Amino acid sequence: MPNVNMVELDQLPTTESGHIRKRQAMKWIEGLDEPSEGELKDTVIPKPSGFSGSKYPTEISTVRITGTPEFIEAVGASLKPLLDFEDNSTRVEINLQRTEDKDTGELTDNYALYLSIAERG
Repeated sequence: MPNVNMVELDQLPTTESGHIRKRQAMKWIEGLDEPSEGELKDTVIPKPSGFSGSKYPTEISTVRITGTPEFIEAVGASLKPLLDFEDNSTRVEINLQRTEDKDTGELTDNYALYLSIAERG
């Protein structure tokens, strides 16, 4: 379970719709320290076994990244500690695919990476 006492994100001012303004978000990111592997793993909340529906309103930890192959590889490298969750009690759910142009239906040169941790049922 994440240590909520250390989270500054909850302290940032938001608009009525819940958005954090760019200037505040940039300042927040600049002030973040890179977590150790253990700290990153400690923040993960796995998806319960048998869960269905939208994960957005839940505390479930999910990563979604889209972009060029170079960007996906660079950001994906920082996610390596999450692969250690693959064991008898949890599994790594990963979907890595080329993206599709919604207008033409053709595959693009870009990729989408979705990663989450799920409890085994």
